[in-house]
Amino acid sequence: MEHDDQPNDQPRGVGWIVVQAGLFVFFVAALLSGETFDDFDGLIYLRSAGLLLALFGSFVSIWSVMQFGSALSPFPKPVEGATLIESGPYRFVRHPMYSGIILFTLGCGLAYANLAAALAGPMFFIFFLAKTGREEEMLVESVPGYGRYRSHVVWRLIPRIV
Repeated sequence: MEHDDQPNDQPRGVGWIVVQAGLFVFFVAALLSGETFDDFDGLIYLRSAGLLLALFGSFVSIWSVMQFGSALSPFPKPVEGATLIESGPYRFVRHPMYSGIILFTLGCGLAYANLAAALAGPMFFIFFLAKTGREEEMLVESVPGYGRYRSHVVWRLIPRIV
């Protein structure tokens, strides 16, 4: 098989998906078997805030998926012929699907008062910072206008933070 230096010949990023799947397994296992911290004042507020975060994260992720349509892929490498999406949640952050996952996992952990599950949120945050760094290199190379979009929508995951 011949290889030239075209963006379509880049690896799809299977390793990123394996790590991401591992994080989801950790999150689910923590929810199912993790210790809860049920004994402190204000637990109802923590659980309520967690529920709201989880619901908002779900909404953001679903909205993002709906915007993406058939171009959706779990791999960092964009599908061939992918077009730039600048509407919906993509007006605020460049990777809102990942933002939703971070908020959902953190929120579920708080709603269930489960520290291990809540730690999945920051773990996903760190992972998605790394993954989006690689993903954006490929997006600039293969999606027309992505460089301009990246300079216009400056937040990768969380507005006003990163």
